[in-house]
Amino acid sequence: MAAEVRRLAQQLLDSEMREEELGSLLERAEAIRRELEIYIAGAVQDARHRGEKWEDVARAAHVAPETARARWGPERVARMMDLHANEKQAAPARWRGTGTARAADLVEGESAEAGGEGTSPADQLASALAQLQAASGLTIREVANSTMLSPSFISRVLSGDRLPTWDLVCSLARLFGSDPAELRVLFEAAHGLTAPARQPVPQALAQLHAAVRGLYLAAKSPSPQRIELLTARAVDAATARRVLAGVDVPEWEVLAALVHALGGRPVDFQPLWEAVHYTFLMCDDPRLPEGTVHIALPGQVP
Repeated sequence: MAAEVRRLAQQLLDSEMREEELGSLLERAEAIRRELEIYIAGAVQDARHRGEKWEDVARAAHVAPETARARWGPERVARMMDLHANEKQAAPARWRGTGTARAADLVEGESAEAGGEGTSPADQLASALAQLQAASGLTIREVANSTMLSPSFISRVLSGDRLPTWDLVCSLARLFGSDPAELRVLFEAAHGLTAPARQPVPQALAQLHAAVRGLYLAAKSPSPQRIELLTARAVDAATARRVLAGVDVPEWEVLAALVHALGGRPVDFQPLWEAVHYTFLMCDDPRLPEGTVHIALPGQVP
């Protein structure tokens, strides 16, 4: 949340430099005020969960203990966090890229951008988790109760303000009815972890395709036709559909274009792609699971 306050403050400063009209400046200032309210409420709840008494909270906030209880009681803060999370999902500006597509470039029925160049790995992980939470129908409070964590902490994880541990990512994914493997590469990129050692072909294939599906989820699941437009047809809709279905492993240039269009960093996916090709080319018996996956080798004509 502190990072979001800083982002909003930078937007206000940029608006000042551009000498925008008063209404725009006041709107940006109001967004900062609302975010600060959420930040303060979350900070108080975190302090309470660490064992601090209401008297300590009141002293730090320069208010009476009764005022502190009324202003930042757990039920009131939970409602604030739920409303805040819902607003973020309804208008997730921080997850959009820096570029804006022309209306003529949008596929009929679509208006939102896929992942953007300016989206950090941490925000992509948060975006994927938030999409899963929204699809599950679970409220922030229900998620908090299931994980035995505070609503404010869960809200911060889903907004990208706090990096979750892998155990928490697994717990949330299962709670939301998803496969944790799809979030593994997003998690590793967010934490700056290196790629694992090379694996047998089936495991390498599964990890690569799961990573692509996780990135696709973080990008809010654009249609194959939208992906084709975002890649300037470097990845056609049929190829995008087959890769996302786990049927194809395309040439690196095609996969890199797909990853970039979904807002990811190709450098995070290249070790996975190389692991598939290295293992496939070097093994004596390169049979694939059920013979269903097609691997495009360098220079090979499909």
